Order: sequence, then structure tokens, then C-alpha cells
Amino acid sequence: MLHAALALAAVFVTTTPAPPSPDPKSLAVPQEELSKARELVQKLGSETFVDREDAEHGLIAMGRAARAALQDGANSDPNPEIRARSRSMLSRANALEMKARLDTFLADTEGKYEHDLPGWNKLRSVARGEWSMFGWSWTTRAGTSVDRAARELFVELLNAPGGRKLLTALGSGTTDLGAEIATMKQELYYAKFPRVGGVAPRNPTVMEVAVLMFADSQVPFKGGPRNSLFASVLTTSGIAQAAQGTDDRARALKTVMTAWFDSRTDPYEMYTALNLATNTQNTEAAGRMAVRLLGTSGAPAAYRGQAFAALVRNKSKEHLPTVEKLIGDGTVITTITTNVGGNLVRTTITVGDMALAAAVLITEQKVEDYGIEDRFKGSGTASISYTRFSIPEDKRKDAAEKWKTWREKNP
Repeated sequence: MLHAALALAAVFVTTTPAPPSPDPKSLAVPQEELSKARELVQKLGSETFVDREDAEHGLIAMGRAARAALQDGANSDPNPEIRARSRSMLSRANALEMKARLDTFLADTEGKYEHDLPGWNKLRSVARGEWSMFGWSWTTRAGTSVDRAARELFVELLNAPGGRKLLTALGSGTTDLGAEIATMKQELYYAKFPRVGGVAPRNPTVMEVAVLMFADSQVPFKGGPRNSLFASVLTTSGIAQAAQGTDDRARALKTVMTAWFDSRTDPYEMYTALNLATNTQNTEAAGRMAVRLLGTSGAPAAYRGQAFAALVRNKSKEHLPTVEKLIGDGTVITTITTNVGGNLVRTTITVGDMALAAAVLITEQKVEDYGIEDRFKGSGTASISYTRFSIPEDKRKDAAEKWKTWREKNP
């Protein structure tokens, strides 16, 4: 068997290749080529060493034209030798296929054709605000201008350092894309904050950060160590400012950020996302993130406090049903000690306290009517914090019942 390095080596030609066609149909592999590739795949299981090596050479030379045959060989051939050899070459064929699709997409400068390009399809879906349920699909933003802006943004993402690699990987079946993204996050951080003396710092561009956010939003989090370094790059990259414009491009970039916000599950990244959503006046995304963060077990008190403050300041009534579910949650957020007449008084603040205070304030009621104590009474919503409101333990049950009664009258 050829070494992996040989299987991944590039195939050079001496002639200048013709410009790619903008029509994806031009990528169709002729039937005779498909048949040839299938025959070569079967020879990978030959008992003769020379035949096996010749077949492997032939399949490498065919490039992307051998992809379908290699997929079949890797996934369903009963011969373990054929499966192993096919798998060793399939990643290269996938990469060549994605490159060909990208080149065709870029050649279609007027956007006349429909392209089967996973990275593009995902980005356009995000830009359109597409979502589905029970087999039905909806689009909240549509139109030629939306698609054009998404296409222009996609091209910018492709041209960003590392962009083509990430967007190609989204559709090539790469299994370690999450690890690749984590590595790139570190690289951007150390570009901005070099570890080696004498190396000039470099601020990552908006598009470098944007393509990483987009790829990150498409990869399910599978656990592992938290990468908190990227947050400092993210918040200082200028992407928040770029997404606040009123043109279609800014809106497309905003949808990329929103997709990243909504895909966060780690408390630290959720907190970063909440702050970015707030700073970009993305109140809908901020509300969704805030209600999730408030109910996230193990999230630090300061993060939950920021979520509580965001819900109150934005008067996020659409999230009231979710906030209500947290009323009565006895999880302790913090304990504060105050001096009252020379005596130290300890006050425990729970998730339920913050949820009820948020519900009362969102519905524009008075917290004192519920026995909720306000340490900074009269300060308004500008100074909302997780230490401001508390409910004495002996009044929590009555406060919750009062809310239940009010809610029944005000559904």
C-alpha cells in the first residue's frame, strides 16, 4: 500500500487548465470514468502486489472522478483490503471534489446557478433565517438582495486566511473539524498576543474571525477543555461594529454572529455571546441567550446576573414562560453579608429569586408588592445586578403564589 503521504500528494499537470465553468453540471463525471474507477477499486483487493499498487496509482491520478467509487469501496465493499485502501484515499478525493465545487461557485459571478456546496448552502440558510419543524421549512428573510449579500460574504470568508480550508471541511466529512477550529482559535489569539518576544502582534481581520465563528456554529460541541482565549480576540476584532450596519452585507454578517450565539453551550462562551449580542443591539439573540444562561446549571453567578439584567433591560416578555419555570429554583447564586445595626446579616440569593424579580420587572410591576427586597431602590434598570434583589426565605412561597395568581389573571 502506498504511504499516506503519497496518497495525499498533489497531481501536477504541465498544461494550463481551462477556467472552470460556472455551471455545476459541468462537474458531472462521465459514466465511463465511473466504471473505470469501480474496476480500479476492485483491483485494490487483488492478490498481486503490483496490481494493487497500479490500481492505487490509477485512482489517485483520476482525482475527484474516483470519489464515488472510493466511497462505495470504503463503506460497503465486503473485502477489508478494499475498504482500508479506499478509506486511505477518500479524504483526498473529497477535498478535490470540494475544491472543484468551490471553483465553480466562484466562476458563477452572477449567481445564476444552484450550487451543491455545503458551506455555501449553510451560510445562505443562516442568512435567510431558514428553520424547519415537522418536515416543513420556513424562511424569515428572503429575496435576491439577501442571497447576493450572503454570496458576497461567502466569497470574503473563502478569501480570508484559513477560510477555504474551513469551508471546504464543512462538506468533506472531516471528523476532526472541531479540533481544527480549536487550533485556529489559538492561532488567532497568539497572533494578537504573541508568546515569543520580538514578534509583532497582528490583529486578526473581521473575516478571519467571521469564518471561524461560522464554522464553529456548524459543529456540535462534544465536550473537552474550554477555549477562553478566543473570547478576547472576538470582542476586540471589530466584528461587532461591522455587523451593526444597515446594508445587506452587515445583516448577513449579523446572521453569522447570531448563528454562533445560538449554538453556544459552554457558560463562558454563552456569557461572551450575551455581551456581544447586547453590544450589537441584537436584542432577540440576547434574550434567547440570557434565558438559557440564567437556567444553566453551574454557570457562575456573575454570568447569570448579566443574563438577568439583559432580560430586564430588554423587557423580554417573549421569554417570560421560560423565566417562570425557574421561579422556585433553590439553586444558590450567591450569599451576601450586610451590617444591619451592628449585626452581620447573611442573605442568600437563589435562581428563583432572580427569576421572580425578572418576571415582575418585565411585566412592569413593583417588586415590593411581592416582598422582594431591593438593595438599590430607586436606581432604575441601569444598575441591575445579581446581588440587587433578594427574597427572604420565609416570604418566597407567598411571593411565588402571588405571581401565580397574577399570571392566571394576566395570561
